[in-house]
This record gives sequence, C-alpha cells and structure tokens, in this order.
Amino acid sequence: MKRFILGLVIVAFPFVFGVLEKNVRSENIKCVQIFYDKNEHLEPKYYLGRIHAIYLQNLLGHFKNVQRIVVPIERYKAGQLEKCAASFYLGTHYNTQVPLEFFQDFVKTQKNVVWAGYQIWKLPKEELARLWGVEFQGLSKLDTEHLDRKGRPGFFKFHDYLGGEFTKYGEFDLKDKTKFMAGFEIGLFKLINSESEKNVLSWARHSTVTDLRTPYLLRNKNHWYFADSPFYFTTEDDRYLILADILFDVLDEKPIREDNVRPAVFRLEDIHPKVQLWYLYKITDLLAKHKVPFSMTLVPIFSDPLGIIEDKVEERFVPLTQKREFIDFLKYAEARGATFIFHGVTHQYGMKPNPFSATTGDDFEFWDRVNNIPVDRDSPSFVVNRIEDGRKLLAEADIEPIAWVSPHYQASPLDYVLFGQLFRWNMGRMIYFPFKKNNTVELPPELNVEEVAIPNRGKRLEYLNDVRVNYPAGLLPNGQFYPYESFGDVFGQRIIPENVGNVQAYLNEQVLRTLTITDMVRIMKRNRKMRDTWASYFIHPFLLEETGGEGLARFPGDVSEIEKLIQGTREAGYEFINLKDWVKQQTLAKAPQSIEIE
Repeated sequence: MKRFILGLVIVAFPFVFGVLEKNVRSENIKCVQIFYDKNEHLEPKYYLGRIHAIYLQNLLGHFKNVQRIVVPIERYKAGQLEKCAASFYLGTHYNTQVPLEFFQDFVKTQKNVVWAGYQIWKLPKEELARLWGVEFQGLSKLDTEHLDRKGRPGFFKFHDYLGGEFTKYGEFDLKDKTKFMAGFEIGLFKLINSESEKNVLSWARHSTVTDLRTPYLLRNKNHWYFADSPFYFTTEDDRYLILADILFDVLDEKPIREDNVRPAVFRLEDIHPKVQLWYLYKITDLLAKHKVPFSMTLVPIFSDPLGIIEDKVEERFVPLTQKREFIDFLKYAEARGATFIFHGVTHQYGMKPNPFSATTGDDFEFWDRVNNIPVDRDSPSFVVNRIEDGRKLLAEADIEPIAWVSPHYQASPLDYVLFGQLFRWNMGRMIYFPFKKNNTVELPPELNVEEVAIPNRGKRLEYLNDVRVNYPAGLLPNGQFYPYESFGDVFGQRIIPENVGNVQAYLNEQVLRTLTITDMVRIMKRNRKMRDTWASYFIHPFLLEETGGEGLARFPGDVSEIEKLIQGTREAGYEFINLKDWVKQQTLAKAPQSIEIE
C-alpha cells in the first residue's frame, strides 16, 4: 500500500533511482540526497534532524532542476553517494549510529559531498588530514569565564566569509534570564600545516577571547565540511547564509541573475481600512518621488470585536468596500507603482485575544498563538471559504492581488499546504513541521486565487476538501527565511523572499531583537557579495510617528529615516522591482517535489 510523506510517496531505493535515471535523460533533472539523523529509538521522539533536512530541502528549491531525495542516515547503503550529483549529511545528534559504509564512501567518492555537524570525529585521523589537512580537537563549550560587556558568555559567534561577517545568535531568554539561547557547540580543528589554510573557506571567531578562531567551513575539491549544522537559531545575519551561497558550488549551478542585477522589494505592511490615511499618502508620495515601485500587504476586513481601538460598535467590523476613501487611496497608490499582496482576511481570529487583543494586524489568523496549535476550526473548508470571502471583497474593490503573505508568517501545516495550492506565489518567512499529507491532488491553474476571484464557489473545495495533514503534537514552530526565491518548499509553495527583516526600534512581546535601518543597510551590503540574494524588507506605516512610541520620526510625518533606507538599498547595489511584473515573468512550473525514503 502507498503512503505519503510531505506529499510524496515513500518508495524503495531501486525504484527511486530507476525513475530518476530516466528523468535525468529526458528532463535534465539533477538528483541531490539529504541524509539526516532520525534516531527512531529515542524517547521522546527526535525530530530536529528532520527539521534541519526540511530547511535544506527548501533552500534547494531555488534550483528548479534539482530532485531532492531525503533519507535517514541510518538507512544508508553502500555506494549510495554515487547515485546522485551531490549529497549532504546533517549531523544534528551527538550519538547517531551512522553505518560504516557511509564513512567509507564519503572519503573515496568523486561526487560532491557536504557534511555538517556531528560525527566527524568518527573519520580516521589520517582521513581528516588527507581530506582537509586538519586535526579534530573536540567540541567547543560555552565560555562562562569570559563574558562580553552585556554579561553574555563567550562562544564562536562570528563567521568570516567573502570578506563579510556573519553571526550566530546568542542571547538570554527574555523570560528566564538564567537560560542562554545559542547553538554554541561546534567542532574544533587545528590546521596541520600552513598549506591547509587554503582549504578554509570560513573561520569562526570567539566572541570574548580575542584572536581565538577555528575553521568553520572546509573545502577540498568535492568535499565540504561545516563545523555545525547551520540551521540553529538563524537570524538575518546568520552563518546559515554561507550554506545558502555554497549550494551553487556544490550543485555546479549558475546564479539566475547577472551580478549587476539584484532585486529589491519595498513592502508596506498590515494595510487595512482603518490605517490612518495620512500615513499612507505620505509614504506613497515619498516612494513615487524616489521612483520606487512598492508592494502593500492588504487585509480586506478590519475587525476589533472587543473594542480595543474603536468605541463605536459600527466601526469594529469594517470591510474595505465600506470605506470609499480607503479604496480611493489604493487606486492612488496603484497609479504610483503599488502592487497588492493578500495578507489574510481579518489578520485576527474570532472574539478572543490570539494572543494580544483580537484586533486586525495585532493577532494571528491561521494559528492559535495562545496554545501553539492550529485554530479550532482549521480545515480545508475553513481556509478556502475564508480566503474566497476576502478575495471577493478585493474583487469588488477592483484589486488584483499578486501573492499571499500569511498573517504574522504563521499558519498550520495544513494551511501552508493549501496556500501552496491556492496561490501562485507566497511571500515571506515560513513555519515548518515534519508532516504527512494524505494526497497529492494539484489545483488546476485556472482556479488559482490570484487568477480569478470566485469561479463557481465551491469548485476549489472539490479538489482540496479531502486534504489531510498530520504532524507531531507538542512541537513548537520552526521558522525559516530565504535569501532568494524558492520554486518549491516542502509544502508546495513558491516563495518570494523577505530576508532583510523590518525596522524594529523597540522590544515587545513580538520583537525579541531590535533592528535599525543602519543594521538593514549593513545586511544588504554584506549579502550583495553572495549569489542571487534579494534585498526584501517591509515597514509599518506607524513608523511616521515620533520616536518614544513605536515610530522613528523626529516629528509626525518625518520621512528622513525611510529615505535613508531607500538610498542605502540602492547604494548597496540593488534595484527596486515591480513585483507584479516579476511574477508575470515567472513560469508556473515548480521545482520537483521531494522524495522521502524510509
């Protein structure tokens, strides 16, 4: 009997590679294997290895001709590395029982292979010397004797690559100041001689001990090694981006874009019928003045059921079709380069705080944030009908959305699978879980939400109503951002990246790390050296309020800081694109879906 995982059939090795050999000849498909630590015997169940494999699958979705094959390392068979153009092993668990055949094949293969993280000490000393000219010294520890000026313990935080500095997250938990959050453990290596230094593509430097460093990324011909799995605690500055860049070398793939063309996306966030219009006109006029095409995430219904913002009952539920002046603004903005992105229907859920105020823009719509579970009505009918209701309102206002952004970037695995079917493109950062899906039905392109508003209501549900998705209970959400577009993540979504973040002047319940315009420009400049990277970010209109509240302005309506962001983006070497035009230029074809082997 067939079963489906990640929307894909679980199959035996001979069948998979027999099919792939045929596809390679007929469709120029290149297969890539991802091996991960499964550790089925552990209790409670171990999922970290599979989650990291998902992150890598999603990055590989940037390469439309790559067939991803995902395999527990415990299932490795002799000769398997020779089956594909490239293979990765993500060592996320200290004591996984890796088959001896993997070690033997790794050192002798002529295929491109990448090893990240644990188990490297199981390679013979002489093989480490032959491969990279290094000697394993052990694993790093958190240095509680040498603290930085904020009292944080030292660890190998900084990573040099292509002349830029990348970091690893390390902060005390906001609720428990005794808990330090960081993936501080990495493999430590000593170079055997000065010749070995040519094999070091990136050095990791200690945060509190001057001049203490260790090789982080090693390469010798077709063998790469990362001193940790680069998916722990990722931020906009993270060494995770080093892995994203070296994929081009491992896969022997050229960038999509020429070096002198890098896209920038300026996005206005959480635009709904009750946003103050003077904010919106002020920013729109500024962007038009600087000839910046921009995107706007649009929420068609404002809802404030508890009266947190609106005293008048009649102003607590406002569809955009009831606000002529708001529609007039949208048309004004569209004439000046705005494109619209569907951003939820109410950007909140029900009559209770989820988790803040039950107000549009404040709360979650497709995820129960209070309990970290799907909302109680989560189902294909709930999602499809809700989106169709919102899409109908947009159509009545003559607004054509070009993509979807999940409110607060969060939804259930079922919802993400449905979003991947309903929309041609999804934008932003995503939340991932290991999951199982019961069917692989594809929604016809003519039923795409951006394509047509309401084609015989109920037609989409004929295709999607039987979709079921299961995932392990009790797992916290795991987020990922993208430095470049993905033509197919594990949910089946094509993703437009948002990789620079947004201006976060102050910490709050939602913001755990401040991010200034200076930080964002620095990130863009550093990332410009890497392949296919975007400069994609967003701002909230309330930034036009004065500093001391949530804004950045010296006086209400001051746009000087936003002008700095525009200028900094261009000086960093990026070109603002019209996202509607970009979407039209893209093929509807997705990257091949992953195959998981058990």
